[in-house]
Amino acid sequence: MTKKSKYPSTELSTDLRELIARLVGPLEARGMSRAAFRTILAEAKVTVPKSSLDRWVHSHLTTGTLFTAEKASGSVPLLDDDQCEIAAGWVLAQNDSNQVVSLASFSTFCKEALGVEMPRSSAHEYLYALGFSSKMSQVKTSGFTVDVDTLSTMMWDWKRERQRAGDLQGLLASVDFTFTGHRTDRRQSYAPTGGAQPKSSLGCSPFTNCIVTVVWADGVNRTPPALFTYNGKFRLDRVGRKAWVQEKEKLQGALVRHGIEAKRVIYIGSEKNETRAYASENADLLHRFFALYRIRRKGVVFSDNGTAFFPGGRSALEAVGFVKHVPYPALVHQHLSPNDNRLHGAAKTKWRTSGVDFKDDVESSLALLNYLDVDLETHGSTYFERNILDLTAESARELIRGRSGQRSQVDYDRLYAYKSFAGLDVTPGPRKDVP
Repeated sequence: MTKKSKYPSTELSTDLRELIARLVGPLEARGMSRAAFRTILAEAKVTVPKSSLDRWVHSHLTTGTLFTAEKASGSVPLLDDDQCEIAAGWVLAQNDSNQVVSLASFSTFCKEALGVEMPRSSAHEYLYALGFSSKMSQVKTSGFTVDVDTLSTMMWDWKRERQRAGDLQGLLASVDFTFTGHRTDRRQSYAPTGGAQPKSSLGCSPFTNCIVTVVWADGVNRTPPALFTYNGKFRLDRVGRKAWVQEKEKLQGALVRHGIEAKRVIYIGSEKNETRAYASENADLLHRFFALYRIRRKGVVFSDNGTAFFPGGRSALEAVGFVKHVPYPALVHQHLSPNDNRLHGAAKTKWRTSGVDFKDDVESSLALLNYLDVDLETHGSTYFERNILDLTAESARELIRGRSGQRSQVDYDRLYAYKSFAGLDVTPGPRKDVP
């Protein structure tokens, strides 16, 4: 592999990247766009690509830090989350140009482009974790590519195992979390053909609210999505101050306008002086969500295997009354889950292109709840049947690659990340999350 120069942003220290991400919010609140901020950084000899800055800000807002927290024990990860996406994009780019990706070439890329020394054993672990496996190319040379066969087989085997266990009979549900964050949204706009990508002057709320969604196999929206937030403007219990009265009246009007019951909006912050903005997923939210509805929970429920659903290794959903809780396989849960694979994406696509004012957290968040309601009632059973009940070996491949048989959205996003860092021509891939 020819020697490549390091990407400018990967040469910045973690502390400096953290500081840059933290500055974006206050600067945007004062009217400075990210493009203007990047221009100022460039004048100061600090080069930060747009896609990199967007990911840093999103990570900082959602987790409070740019990089995945270190484990209590074990070695420090060689690649942070940002670098993993770049490395995965490089592998895909090599595949597209018919270049063999080996452990040696991957290690060399990490060293020369990302400045990370990586032994071959670690290279193998990272490639596997990113969804690649070693395959024989047409010239009989082993190389790493997206392992569609293995992933689709894993989905199909999981479906057959569920059939043998009797888990696909009776009342079935799939539960997940989604969020109202807007920082990395790519809002659609029209511009002259061949011209520059249009910029958006729209701001967004500093709050990220958590929404619990449930897709029922029979298509009945018996547990409409509920929103959990630290934003005091969603409170209906405050009295006294004129501003509180006005916020309460506005909230009540928006609830009526979007057809949302007041109980579906839950403030989870402190009584006074709340400073948190990001509502994270956890088992307590699941308990509070299902406490809103008196429903029969005798059937089987599905979810990913995150700690919010299995705190301490025990099922949070069986604790609220479901007879059996079955997790999706970790590597393919985003394809099997009807929540992840279509409900959230379809509703958010309509939401982002609706023209709603994202600076108004109350209006925009309730609008998203409404879009989720409509999609659940219209397509809920279809999503469940396509992803699980009617799944076949062939349709499993389609869920991973798309019906065109080309590549999934995650591949496009990774290529976008790599090409942005490498300074190559970037063409965002098509969005596949609209029914």
